Amino acid sequence: MSEMSAEAVFVLGLALGLGFAGLAYLGRRTLWYFTSGMFRALSFPFRFSLRRLGIGRKVNAEAVGSDSVEAIKARAAGRHQTLTEQALGVGGDRFEQEEAHMNRQGFIFRWLSVRVGFMRMPEELDDRTAEEYGALAEQFLGREVPITADQRALFEDIEGQVIAGQFQSSDAGVIYLLNEARKIMNANVMILSALFSVILGIVLVGNVFAHQFGLIRSLGLFPDGLAFMDSQTASSLVFGAASCLVGAMVMWALYYAEFAPYQRNTAREMANLLTRYLARVNDHYRTAVGKARSVTVGEEREPKRLGEKAKLWTLNMTWIALRVFFVETYVRNVVFQIRRNSNYYLMFVPLGVVIATGVILGGLAAFTGLAPFQSIYQLGWVFAVLFFLVAALYSFFLSNALNALDEIDQGEWISFHTLKLNHVLGEVVGKYAEDVGYWKNRIGGGGL
Repeated sequence: MSEMSAEAVFVLGLALGLGFAGLAYLGRRTLWYFTSGMFRALSFPFRFSLRRLGIGRKVNAEAVGSDSVEAIKARAAGRHQTLTEQALGVGGDRFEQEEAHMNRQGFIFRWLSVRVGFMRMPEELDDRTAEEYGALAEQFLGREVPITADQRALFEDIEGQVIAGQFQSSDAGVIYLLNEARKIMNANVMILSALFSVILGIVLVGNVFAHQFGLIRSLGLFPDGLAFMDSQTASSLVFGAASCLVGAMVMWALYYAEFAPYQRNTAREMANLLTRYLARVNDHYRTAVGKARSVTVGEEREPKRLGEKAKLWTLNMTWIALRVFFVETYVRNVVFQIRRNSNYYLMFVPLGVVIATGVILGGLAAFTGLAPFQSIYQLGWVFAVLFFLVAALYSFFLSNALNALDEIDQGEWISFHTLKLNHVLGEVVGKYAEDVGYWKNRIGGGGL
């Protein structure tokens, strides 16, 4: 085997460097943990010696108290968390029940599945649960509305923080799952746009390098003396067509084999859980409505006890309906974030790859004496047409990246407007008023 030319060594080194840079970027968090762990291990003798001397002593529970230690841990865990996740208390063992019934599957792209048993909510609204709900309703209805917020945060994160803080005792599980599904769907779109942009860039840069360094000629795909075109042009067209075809096939496989079904599965899991979750909430709502209507027709005769029961079930009925309202509000928040963040990825990731490709080609032209931009022109109109078709396929896939959100249809679950809280309150309050009027007339002789 003949020795590699300087140009080939340069191309190979550039490709390896870009590949390692891409791997480092994709695994940057793992790399950071590994690097920080390595430095901590190397610096352990020095840190141990300093602690023996009383310098840089570790914080412990005996020194500052367990509450302070928990606060330090919470701040450390919340450095990379959104305000919503901090309000939920993500990072500890609070969501072990939910995590035990959630699976994140996939290799390049991921999808979220939720098994039966996810919900902690009791199946029936008994008296004990109603008492707990009544206490939560008292807290919610008497809580001050927060009007201050972190000016560095996005508004939807602030809204999510408020909702999570208001209903973390009752609906934290479903809010947690919706937030995790949002992160997975956004990450999939980011990876898709990055991979497709890199594939498109590789097709272009690969053809430029092949033409610039004469690699196509060295392949000897066609003999000299062709009637319709010279062998170099014919070989370039074949190489260009093959690379465009391979790029299109890889994009097609990534989109239809993993991305599209994974996104749709995650959206369906979100919709299915909302349907099941709000159906159970609706069962509690109907129970509370029935109990509120039947307060005056039961065996209870003590006025004070009757008033307490009427208050308890009316609180339950109103608060449960408001839970549905705010859960749907958070669903709107999540869908908005998925669309907004995904559109950012679909715009700025390809733009970044285009800029990076232009910088690479410009650097080659400036520092190596090569002429990559001239090579693009010399590839001819046939390659331009083929590359345009691949770019059109690329645009088609990215433009349809959010179609999976069609699975999240408000008509599939019991919504706030279907509870008809206005009519139910009218019926319950009207029934109480009718009973009061009946006894007033009976005792007072009809007002005569």
